[in-house]
Amino acid sequence: MIYHFQLINKEERKEIIAELREVIQQAPWFIPKMKNGSKFNYRMSNCGKYGWISDRQGYRYVESNPYTGKPWPAIPDRVIAQIDYLKKEKIIPCLFKPESMLVNQYLAGESLGIHQDKTEQNLTPPIISISLGTPGIFLLGGLKGSQPIREIVLNPGDVFIMSGNDRMRFHGFKSIICGTKRINLTIRQIY
Repeated sequence: MIYHFQLINKEERKEIIAELREVIQQAPWFIPKMKNGSKFNYRMSNCGKYGWISDRQGYRYVESNPYTGKPWPAIPDRVIAQIDYLKKEKIIPCLFKPESMLVNQYLAGESLGIHQDKTEQNLTPPIISISLGTPGIFLLGGLKGSQPIREIVLNPGDVFIMSGNDRMRFHGFKSIICGTKRINLTIRQIY
């Protein structure tokens, strides 16, 4: 199933952004690299028990930030409150454990290529995405890379959830529409 709806109002977004500033102080932005050494086209950070990294060793989740040597900061309370709301409303399973939150920052001209999320050990729990900052164009494909891709506008405060069979859809981020910066929070259960 795919869920896409406006959930987080302007005041709540400001509160989440304030908490994210603290996260970035503890785990500063970095640009991940692919196995071949080329850089991704956006900045990122992580919080939660596990953080996602990519380098010459490949894609993986780790408990410590390789740049600081410290554990990743906790997922912000306001984000956990949103996850709890989604559980209460039965939009996501009540047993969902938010173990990792990727924080991706896209500036004008930055993007994320089409891919599947399959680094997690458990591919059953949903992937939850929260949009902050400027609107952007999300790309959603099918379960095979050869299937058509459609563009979906994600606005600030939107939540986009891929669950069930749709969890394995190919997806990516094309560009911001206007403004200067988009933040995407992606919450996952790893194990």
